Formats: sequence, structure tokens, C-alpha cells
Amino acid sequence: MLSLTRFDHQRLIFHAARQTARKAEMARIAVHEWLNQHDSELEEWKTKTASELGISISELERRLLTAAQEQTESRKKSSDADSE
Repeated sequence: MLSLTRFDHQRLIFHAARQTARKAEMARIAVHEWLNQHDSELEEWKTKTASELGISISELERRLLTAAQEQTESRKKSSDADSE
């Protein structure tokens, strides 16, 4: 009886992981398609914003990437603190 319960839990965990991976892949495809459709608008926004800030587009992209990484780290730290 105990092994059956353990098997059920493992099967549920596997199913949840597979569903999560499938949903993540669907989201990745959707974002990729959206970015392709709006590429010209994003380039215009980057050009305009970089111009307003008086920096190059590559510098703007670097700053955006750095900010996104810091935000991810902050969320992770917050999540870790919440789980403790």
C-alpha cells in the first residue's frame, strides 16, 4: 500500500513537471512570435529612448539587460526569504 502511494506521488510529480515544461515552451513560442511581429516597434522605441538618454542603443540594451538581471535576483532573494 505504501509503495502504491509513493508511485502515485511520483507519477503526479512527473505529470506536473511535464505540464510545466509544456506550458513554458508554449509561452516561449508565444513571446518569440510577438517579438517577431513587433520587432520594428521595439527597434523604434530603443532608438528613441537611447536618443532621449543620450546613449547608444547598445548601451541602452546593456542597461536593460542589467536591470532585468537585478530584478530577477531580487525576486529570487525575496522568494527565498518568503520560503524560510
